[in-house]
Amino acid sequence: MDDFTLIIPAHNEEFRIKGTLESFSKTFGNKTKIIVVSNGSSDNTGKILGEWKKTHKNFDFLDFPEKLGKGGAVLEGLKRVKTKKMGFMDADDAFDLNQIKKLMNLVGKYDCVIGSKWKERNFFQVTEPGFRKIMSRGWNVLVRILVGLEYKDTQAGAKFFTKEAFDKIDTEKFVSKNFSFDVELLYKFKRNKMNIKEIYVPSKHREGSSFGYKEIIPMFKNLIQVSIYRFFGR
Repeated sequence: MDDFTLIIPAHNEEFRIKGTLESFSKTFGNKTKIIVVSNGSSDNTGKILGEWKKTHKNFDFLDFPEKLGKGGAVLEGLKRVKTKKMGFMDADDAFDLNQIKKLMNLVGKYDCVIGSKWKERNFFQVTEPGFRKIMSRGWNVLVRILVGLEYKDTQAGAKFFTKEAFDKIDTEKFVSKNFSFDVELLYKFKRNKMNIKEIYVPSKHREGSSFGYKEIIPMFKNLIQVSIYRFFGR
């Protein structure tokens, strides 16, 4: 796809990052620019990315020795985008990429398009472990109450938007550098009156997520901070 950049955050992804890049390359071709942000990886992720770059002109990567968190890594990548359209996806290659391509084509018609596992789906139709789905729905309730975002799924790693929309938000004042980054990003878009469209995209559960239960408390703290901004202005 022309004039589009995708950011992929990666932390210790040596066993699947090459497969993900192969899938992306096959679906999106060589006109879509891809930037992988490796942060705090202690395995061979950086080496694999270096080898991939040698043979793919549309590809680049950043390799941070410290762990930035998912949100921190995505933000570092987005700040370097020069194309008119941009977005980010997780490294697990969980989504149907042909459907993702359709979402990307809607950027411009909408300021932001987000992929969703839960849009028009019930609890039993989502392909994730039961406890993870329970946590997901609990988080969604908190996001609705505290931040006022009415989307079915704020956490799916597939979000696309115009550079114009991204440039209108204050990237220097993000408090969420972990998995709550998505909520703060959507909040900032909404606060700036951006047109956001949520669309269901088929996905499959992938083992090996970098999300851990230890992330829950920091995510909740960030959610409270964003809620404070909502009510007191920022």
